[in-house]
Amino acid sequence: MPTGAENRERFTRMYIDAYRGDFGLIREIMSSAFVCRNPLNPAQGLDELVSMLEAQIAAFADLEFEVRSSFASEDGFGIAYAIRGRHVDEVFGLAPSGERFEVTGVSIHEIVDGRSIGVFSSANFVDVLGGLKTGKGA
Repeated sequence: MPTGAENRERFTRMYIDAYRGDFGLIREIMSSAFVCRNPLNPAQGLDELVSMLEAQIAAFADLEFEVRSSFASEDGFGIAYAIRGRHVDEVFGLAPSGERFEVTGVSIHEIVDGRSIGVFSSANFVDVLGGLKTGKGA
């Protein structure tokens, strides 16, 4: 079973790789029964998770993923992050604005036998991207 330090390294790398379009670590360290509890866009299983990430990558030009903070133990991993880019395609039901944005979020994983069985994830995508159209976004 991976140590907390090993989980922190593996899961942090997974997030960075995923937002570059590399889903290898997702498939390696997420359980096939994985559940994403996300108020905006829940996902059941790896295929739905990867589809959600692919939609974000396609919708955001000049995409950057920044780890702001992370922690881990043998049975959990948490990350606070920022995502920056330019909104160029529809995502989360929001038409593209062409504007630059920064979204912040937090994700907390439950780990069993070295694999994530689920995550609670929350980010301010709708607030920020919706605000771009009205001039109130960041």
